[in-house]
Amino acid sequence: MPILTAVSLSPGNEHDGHHAGALIDQQREDTRPKRVIGDTAYGNVEAREELEQRQVEVLAPVHSSSPKDGTIPKERFTIDLESDTVTCPEGNRTPIYKPRANRKTTSGERVARFAQEDCEPCPLRQRCAPGGQRDIRIRRREDLRQAALRALSDPAERDNLYRTRPRIERLLGLIVHRYQGRKSRYLGARKSTFQAVWTAVLVNLHPIGATLRAQTA
Repeated sequence: MPILTAVSLSPGNEHDGHHAGALIDQQREDTRPKRVIGDTAYGNVEAREELEQRQVEVLAPVHSSSPKDGTIPKERFTIDLESDTVTCPEGNRTPIYKPRANRKTTSGERVARFAQEDCEPCPLRQRCAPGGQRDIRIRRREDLRQAALRALSDPAERDNLYRTRPRIERLLGLIVHRYQGRKSRYLGARKSTFQAVWTAVLVNLHPIGATLRAQTA
């Protein structure tokens, strides 16, 4: 029986994943989960890193790096962080290096740049490196992203994710539609948090009441 065990309040324009750590911190030590399942908001590197600090794994979709222009996405490249190399879909390999600091690179970010002699004759050039070279940016915590992609490549894990998420969405649907929890009725964080907690209690009572009715029918 799924129930709500933690509540965190945020503005409607704030990213859900920012509250991942706070939701875990609300759990009792003896019932704290070893792994959480969520949507893409909890699949970004920042949320994964926050949960890693609490020794909690994450099973969630990963933001796709597919460019809007149809260029072959980063996921098609094999990133080996042990050898610090990247291999392209056609089998060409190039080292990962740390570029000089500039406006285009964030702290800790590295780059794998394929040579023109590899890209120019490649049959995938127009879809991969129309400019003659292809750069693959390696994030500061690329290891978390790669671990997530490996988990999602397991059919059993993907099935677990897609079977579990609808149960979560049903709970959220109760909050929004049955108890009008999409917006706060009050001004101020304290009163709005009280509304959220009270709504969570009502949502939790719903399956309990349904079970009791079924037992007495």
